[in-house]
Amino acid sequence: MKHFYMFCSLTFLVFSTSAQSTYQSVYAIFQANCTVGCHGNGGNSGNLDLYGGGSANTVYNNIVNVDPVNPAALAKGHKRIMPGYPERSFLLRKCATTAWDAAYSLDVTEGNAMPDNQPSLEKEEIELIRQWIQYGAPQSGQVVSTQTLYDYYHVNGRPRIPVPSAPAAGEGYQLHIGPIFLNPGEEIEFYKKEALFNTTAFEVNKLNCKINDDSHHFLLFGFVPGAEDQINEGLRQVDVSNVFPDETKYLVGWVDSDSTNLPAGTAYFINDDAYLDLNYHTINYSADSILAAEAYTNIYTQASGTAQREMKSELRIYPPPGLIIPNTGDEYTFTGTINEPGSENNWNIWFLSTHTHKYGKSYNLYKRNSDGSRGEIIYDGNYNTAYTFNQGYYDWAHPANRYFDPLETVPAANGLIQEAKFRIDDPNEPAFVITFGLTTADEMMLTFIQYTVSEPIGINEAITAADEINAYPNPVADILNFSYNLKEESNVSIDIYDISGKLVANLMNKTEAPGKKFAQINTNAPGWTSGTYYVRLSVNGESISKQIVKID
Repeated sequence: MKHFYMFCSLTFLVFSTSAQSTYQSVYAIFQANCTVGCHGNGGNSGNLDLYGGGSANTVYNNIVNVDPVNPAALAKGHKRIMPGYPERSFLLRKCATTAWDAAYSLDVTEGNAMPDNQPSLEKEEIELIRQWIQYGAPQSGQVVSTQTLYDYYHVNGRPRIPVPSAPAAGEGYQLHIGPIFLNPGEEIEFYKKEALFNTTAFEVNKLNCKINDDSHHFLLFGFVPGAEDQINEGLRQVDVSNVFPDETKYLVGWVDSDSTNLPAGTAYFINDDAYLDLNYHTINYSADSILAAEAYTNIYTQASGTAQREMKSELRIYPPPGLIIPNTGDEYTFTGTINEPGSENNWNIWFLSTHTHKYGKSYNLYKRNSDGSRGEIIYDGNYNTAYTFNQGYYDWAHPANRYFDPLETVPAANGLIQEAKFRIDDPNEPAFVITFGLTTADEMMLTFIQYTVSEPIGINEAITAADEINAYPNPVADILNFSYNLKEESNVSIDIYDISGKLVANLMNKTEAPGKKFAQINTNAPGWTSGTYYVRLSVNGESISKQIVKID
């Protein structure tokens, strides 16, 4: 076998003179190690021809998106090479070694490793194949530096992050992006379309994320059903033109490794045959070592219909043309509205967070009043990441994450007001102005919201068979009295709802004789907190609700 460090010097010479593509380098590895006696030019093991009569184009067509002959690999849904999916590319797994990456190990039923009865490929050779597949297995163009790969494995590579345990079979999925190799000081941001290969719809109630300490953020987006065909497989480098594609919708994100547990009774709803879009932004802060950046996400699932409400997510961006920060040393304030004009629904907010880059000095969110004015503060950017105390300053690199328990209800038509302040206070900053951009040298103004949606509880319905309906005292601190006059024998139920529409308690569901009726409700019982509630009386299918306010 020709070792890669010997092969490298030749390919670098070719690169410098003829810009050899990454696929041409992959093809050369196969030619040097796999064709003689096995896969062409004297053999055709596994019905796999890697010689192709000396034609790189023929070999490409022999391997890319072609089913393997091996029954075990075929049963897994793998291809010889599946663009964008290294772990599902059987040819890569046949070339892999445990010393390179144990996650690619073969099952006994999948046969021997390649090259058969010869020394294994060098780690950087195997890595080159993986990188080519990860970038979508293009037939032209260079997707990675062979010198960077060689240096990572032989000179100055930083250790990879440990692989977290995946969900048990049938309990979820593990998503993986990377490794992506960054030279010292390099900064990158990529998307990667990821099929879940799920045949049935499901719900997600928990996620775990593991990323490099150097990471800027990791976000998950879901494809609008049917729109995934508009985006190519493999890594896509992010620029301003494709940073928030119309084909996807924000789902959840992290700036550090963390676990996200959704509130009881809520979940993300995932369709069958779903695609996610993985967004990873990272920086190699090392001055002398190469970083293998990667991210793992565990998605824990439950059967559709388990949750009562869908958790919705919004990534609201301050319009890029308006974010212009002059380099004067002065502080500039930017304010925007986040709402759904004309909506009659409520947002039941579970999570709020914000995002700027290094010139952000504060970021607050306020409830918006119906007249458009600013109401009470709901998110103070000066809090620490866990939102347990006000640290007295805004830490743009570790933004505050506020969770609400119980959920905070806001009329969607009113919504929120976002307000961020920026100041360029770096004497070495040469730019006249800083505007919206994707690197940490640029600026951003983003708000992240997670919420459920509920319709308002009506209070003006009419009941034919009952009148004299009263709830008192109001506000109530302890015992609420509820009375009504039933005109005829009727089917009666009494239910308590919070302002989000969640059922707090069912007090009655039975047939009652006519006459004056009276009930008492203990608002200090479990499930009650201060806030707005509705007592709903239903008689023979007709309903009326009385709004009350619970106080401490």
